[in-house]
Amino acid sequence: MVQQDRHDSDLQYDNDFWRFSLAVYGQPEIAEECLSLQQAHGIDINLLLFCAWLGTRGAVVSSKDIEDASGTVSAWNESVVRPLRGVRQWMKARYRDEFAIIRERVKGIELEAEQIEQAILFAHSKRIQGSQAGADCAEAVARNVNQYLKIKSGPSQTSAPRLIDAARRMVS
Repeated sequence: MVQQDRHDSDLQYDNDFWRFSLAVYGQPEIAEECLSLQQAHGIDINLLLFCAWLGTRGAVVSSKDIEDASGTVSAWNESVVRPLRGVRQWMKARYRDEFAIIRERVKGIELEAEQIEQAILFAHSKRIQGSQAGADCAEAVARNVNQYLKIKSGPSQTSAPRLIDAARRMVS
């Protein structure tokens, strides 16, 4: 668990979005689908999960909502999360066995950085005005995920059917 300090005391690290993400991302084939989208289109998996999570809450978000959320975490993602991922991947490709212990520690720090990004998004979710009244959650999940993918991939018709199905199963 990430420790809070005086600079980030307003962030809630263990929140509904984080628990949703762990549950969904841990399902079979979801990580592979998300990582493939990240590689091919520069998808921020945390934003993709955020769009799905908002849908499970009945919120249908606009492209502006998604762009605002992206802007909220872009500096953190670009300055902290991506460099940590790059270091871990570099070590894995070049020193698979020699530095496995430190690579695992970097992976742990990367996961903590991802959790912080999600805490920032969770705090940001309170400012999203997405249409919620009577929204069908299953449909909202698909609309939100597809909206984000459209923003990132343009006309290439990218999709995330496994993620959408997994998120829909989380709707209570």
